[in-house]
Amino acid sequence: MAEEAHIIEQLRARIGTEGRTFWVAPDKFGVFDPQAVVEVNAKNFANRMLPDKLSDVVRRRSGTPVSWDSVRAAFLGRMRHLAGADGLAALYDEMARLIDERSGRTIDLTWAAQEIFSQSLIPTVTAGLRPADRRAVLRDQRMKLVKLLAAKPTDQSLAGRLREAWIQIVAGSAIRRELRARAMKRAARQSDLADAVVDLLPALGIDRAVDAVTTVLTAIAGPPGSVAACLLFELLRRPDWSARIGQELQAVELAQLWASPSRAAPLTYRFVKECLRMWSPPLLMTRPVRTKFSYGEAVLDLGQSYLLSPYLIHHDPTIWQDPERFDPDRWLASDEAAAAGYVPFGWAPRGCIGANLGLSQLILFCHLINTRYRVDPAAPDRAVMAFGAVAIPENFRGAITRRA
Repeated sequence: MAEEAHIIEQLRARIGTEGRTFWVAPDKFGVFDPQAVVEVNAKNFANRMLPDKLSDVVRRRSGTPVSWDSVRAAFLGRMRHLAGADGLAALYDEMARLIDERSGRTIDLTWAAQEIFSQSLIPTVTAGLRPADRRAVLRDQRMKLVKLLAAKPTDQSLAGRLREAWIQIVAGSAIRRELRARAMKRAARQSDLADAVVDLLPALGIDRAVDAVTTVLTAIAGPPGSVAACLLFELLRRPDWSARIGQELQAVELAQLWASPSRAAPLTYRFVKECLRMWSPPLLMTRPVRTKFSYGEAVLDLGQSYLLSPYLIHHDPTIWQDPERFDPDRWLASDEAAAAGYVPFGWAPRGCIGANLGLSQLILFCHLINTRYRVDPAAPDRAVMAFGAVAIPENFRGAITRRA
């Protein structure tokens, strides 16, 4: 993980001397200015049409064009329910169930946070899976988490790659069966994201529909849990804030919290926002060039890519006052420059569809940890924040128990 930290520091130094857009490598352009990212993304994703259905490719014919925007709109429509009071109540209960399974013994708190968040979100993506199919999805998620949290590179042998591919194929097959069963009325329709694409199947085709759902499953397998681990880390090393948050949340009725988490718990909301600023994943993201375009004097062509970093933007001293200081109260003030540079959920048109749900889930997690459960770190002085694909606490072990 020292390598990732070194890359971040190298890029930070180059930004200081070369500006906020420059060629990181001959085939990779770095974009570390918030407005520049918006412009580059707009050019790269100007054409958001999905590839042709597999059946059309096999038959060498042109299918009905389908824009990713139609899938995104369907997802967003369903998200309004999932991030509403009923959806958040179900999510809260599912997180509590998963915490209970891990309570009463010393565990890796980073790994526990990852599992609690990723597994509690599965029903929001695809509910009602058969036990065997749910196990297949969980196996795929676990594989992704192992790679995300690995201190050393995971097995990249041919056998290892084939095993990873097989796990992904089995998980994709589980989603395929579920979508087909719902479309053919052999399985009940659900209020999840997968159901949002069932009505689009005639235009999408089963392969593109499966890709859409598995893409969301991949998204929930890492970033939400890594932020939760960082949030827990900050709560435990800032007992003054933890006490204030506990007092605020103790006074909030659960119905109020589910109806509007950020409004019901404004202090907790500020703490969560600051955690997202400090540690939002991933540290670096690479976007392949989809269509040739230019930005300033730079010309980006197919086969090249551009590099983005929410972390570097969130720690840019020209945007943030004292950016290395953890200060939830910075969110008491209104700052247009900071607002433009706050991108924990990415940039349009590829921004996270679950941004509101993600913020709410972190506040609900704070409520659970500060009112229903207690976390006792095993060796608090050994826990440190480390850089990998994401920022994650290392040597972060402890026990979660029910409060009296």
